[in-house]
Amino acid sequence: MFCTVLNYICLRILGVGPYEGDDNACPRARKWILDHGSATHIPSWGKTWLSILGLFDWSGTNPMPPEFWMLPSFMPMLPAKMWCYTRMVYMPMSYLYGKRFVGPVTPLIMQLREELFNEPFDQIKWKKVRHSCALEDVYYPHPLIQDLMWDSLYIITEPLLTRWPFNKLIRERALQVTMNHIHYEDENSRYITIGCVEKVLCMLACWVEDPNGICFKKHLARIPDYLWIAEDGLKMQVFGSQLWDCCFAVQALVASDLSLSEIGFALKNGHFYIKESQVKDNPSGDFKTMYRHVSKGSWTFSDQDHGWQTSDCTAEALKVKQ
Repeated sequence: MFCTVLNYICLRILGVGPYEGDDNACPRARKWILDHGSATHIPSWGKTWLSILGLFDWSGTNPMPPEFWMLPSFMPMLPAKMWCYTRMVYMPMSYLYGKRFVGPVTPLIMQLREELFNEPFDQIKWKKVRHSCALEDVYYPHPLIQDLMWDSLYIITEPLLTRWPFNKLIRERALQVTMNHIHYEDENSRYITIGCVEKVLCMLACWVEDPNGICFKKHLARIPDYLWIAEDGLKMQVFGSQLWDCCFAVQALVASDLSLSEIGFALKNGHFYIKESQVKDNPSGDFKTMYRHVSKGSWTFSDQDHGWQTSDCTAEALKVKQ
């Protein structure tokens, strides 16, 4: 459901009509979506994206409170304790959720509201679809305690944090703390961020904060790092694997029977790239308070700008340098 709905929306945004597309892609996708419960049964990430687009109501999503970033470090649900990719997704999502940001409702959005649901958009009981998920997307069923936690946040916490005085005393401060984390991670990755999903979310959060701001413009400048042209068109990748690929290419050349005169130039360039790709500094400032670790001397999956150290990439780079 997640991929079908998002791909359907992308086709429509790109100008494909509701009854068009290669092999009748749009009508076939729409039939599958409606036959499997409609877009109300998209997983939580999808509900977030649809809410941002204006194709869902934020009240139909489970809470992602930015206040979690203000919790003391001993709390088990502190986002900083999550895996780096997970927390880097939650970070901008919680900001957008806290803002309840919704994009412009255009004629296309109005059409999609009619195409993606089995009932009129304004008659959907959003509170009842928070836990809805197509069976094809349920890789791990929610434990009862998880649903209870979400329901507690939804029924008790969110109504308080979105009303005066708590919206001024707590919610606004939490949004600023969250945005400070976003800016910190952006700056320490030279606005590449950690991956493509996180990139677009952080970029959107910066745009919501200030559409004309320098942070959003710096994000725009790093979009080409994710794009490449393949034989069948434009692709967007997770980020890049330049360092990883270079290390194995050099090792393969060294293990081959080729003479030094044949591979010397490639080895020299490979060694230069590996040397220049080593991370020269730790994250800026008091990085431990921003939940980052020592990275100086390590290697990333791609290049120095990325900034996120990777243990196996560091091991392969050291092997080549030795």
